[in-house]
Amino acid sequence: MTSVDATSYKSHALKANDRRESRRAAALAVLVLLLVAASFAVPARAGDSYRWLQAATDGWQARAITQNDSCPTATIDGRAVVMTPRARPGDGFAVTICAVNVPKGATNVSIDGAPLAPPPTRVDKILVFGDTGCRLKGMFLQDCNSIRAWPFRLTADMAAEIAPDLVIHVGDYHYRETACPTGVKGCAGSPHGDNWETWNADFFEPGAALLRTAPWVMVRGNHEICARAGKGWTRALSPLPPAEAGACVEREEAYRVDLDNPTLFVLDTTEAEERTVIGQQAAFLRKQLAAAKDMPGPVWYAFHKPIFSLFQSKKGEKLGVNETLAAAAQDGLPSGVQAILSGHLHAFEALSFREDRPAQFVVGVGGTAMDPRIPANFDGATIGEATVEHGRGVAATFGFAIFERGDGEWIVTNYDAHAAPLLRCHLRGRKIDCE
Repeated sequence: MTSVDATSYKSHALKANDRRESRRAAALAVLVLLLVAASFAVPARAGDSYRWLQAATDGWQARAITQNDSCPTATIDGRAVVMTPRARPGDGFAVTICAVNVPKGATNVSIDGAPLAPPPTRVDKILVFGDTGCRLKGMFLQDCNSIRAWPFRLTADMAAEIAPDLVIHVGDYHYRETACPTGVKGCAGSPHGDNWETWNADFFEPGAALLRTAPWVMVRGNHEICARAGKGWTRALSPLPPAEAGACVEREEAYRVDLDNPTLFVLDTTEAEERTVIGQQAAFLRKQLAAAKDMPGPVWYAFHKPIFSLFQSKKGEKLGVNETLAAAAQDGLPSGVQAILSGHLHAFEALSFREDRPAQFVVGVGGTAMDPRIPANFDGATIGEATVEHGRGVAATFGFAIFERGDGEWIVTNYDAHAAPLLRCHLRGRKIDCE
């Protein structure tokens, strides 16, 4: 890391005006230097294997990616179990992707002797972020070769040091859709397209440390629809059982993650048209949004596109309602739903409403080029049919959010990529209050 980076990090910590956070930030600064140096000293190797634990529609699964034809051996509470191929090499993916179910009560899980965090029995510290890939699409070029311009590796490594009980990725893992133009140094050498090399560069290699650290919930983003990066999503991250011939599923049904307090449901909102109401989509989404209709609270929903968020156009217009999702939700969400976790907008936002609606958190800050026109305060703003009672936003700052269980509340802190705190909010019922 350059001296400019270190100075910037120090200034963020001082602004926190909290001695405990400052001491912690100083220690993390040393770690940043080591992590960044290591990231440049050790180049990515195509043969590297990856392992993680994630929520699936039928419970928790350990998954692994290997270049071998056969799957590695998993050990669950001292018993060797067979991992089975979820996807074999082919169609641009020269790797084998393996999976095995892990019972919730398991306490020791490993793959080829390398330990994994077991399924959580209680979650007190949840890390949330999304929109982590490096944008390469036409004229939209992000500097994928700079850890400052695309800090996902730094964000993931710093987040791993916090040791969360659970990681929720709110979607959009894959962003390198077109080739880096000749002569552009910032993205020179980058792969692109829905293939293993791109998925490895955009997600698996930079996120490897955090993948090993905690169980994950993988939310599908609109970049993972079948027409964009559906092959990689279906093979590696989808919660569904492997489809025949690796066929991508256009609409994935909502599913419940095996957690207690809060109960978590994951929904697929990837095709929700933002500018106008699409009736067929709204019918599917109405069913999705009713997933927790028989569940007592507190329930959290995680889906990629938020119903209500706020940003300003270049002309100063306030925008943010997803018209199709709003139509699907017009009769209200189940009363037990306390909060919605989303991404899609590349910023951090926390909103609660005058009407009886769930609080909305937008955490699309993991690494993709940021959306700059985000108001810091939007109390009283009208977004479609919703009126914001309390709303705060943080623009143009990469990072993640930590949800920590408190006494009758959840304390939600937005951190920058160096793990310096930027904004702290309190979630009580469906209402938030931010400091």
